[in-house]
Amino acid sequence: MRTIERTLAIFILATVLATHAHALEGNPKAISLYWGQGVDSDLLQLPGDFLNNDLVYEASYLTALSYLQPLPTPAPVQSVFDWLYLPGTQTGLEGILVKHFGLQENWEVDLAYFLQFRGWDLGPISARPGFAIGLSYAFGTPSYEDGPIDDPDRRYKFQSFQAYEIEWSARQSARLALFTRVHHRSGIYGVIAPRRVGSNFVTAGIRFAL
Repeated sequence: MRTIERTLAIFILATVLATHAHALEGNPKAISLYWGQGVDSDLLQLPGDFLNNDLVYEASYLTALSYLQPLPTPAPVQSVFDWLYLPGTQTGLEGILVKHFGLQENWEVDLAYFLQFRGWDLGPISARPGFAIGLSYAFGTPSYEDGPIDDPDRRYKFQSFQAYEIEWSARQSARLALFTRVHHRSGIYGVIAPRRVGSNFVTAGIRFAL
């Protein structure tokens, strides 16, 4: 087994065992379904391009199904939240199955540690920001993604996964929510794969608490 595949297998096994050992009561499990389209923006450029209405959408699409398993917040992480005045932060493990179509035709799986913060009450609506970071593996060829500068035709199946989202829900509804999310794959500036590889998708979806 190659090194990256061994690393992925160990990571999945460890997080699955942690999930079964540390389920958190009161923080519901959830299933999400979301859809998205690729954009020609780097992650750091994306917020500015969105605010300036300069996002360039490309003919690459995804449909994703995710399962969120709540986890207790580790004490060191909770102390950081307390220091940052972020009470009500919830943590979990998110597993995602993705089907790409359009400019690339392949499957993708992601496993990530998910943080959801308390957020804001906007009249009858609650808005909760969230962030996920983990690992991603693409089956087939992720042909839509950027390759490295020195070898632009090369593609990397194993990369980092990150998600940045805001969940929108009616305050009286505890089980159903909508959310908008940036679905991101990259090499973490050369840690897993070379710099400038990866992709960004702007997505929207629906989440059901179980």
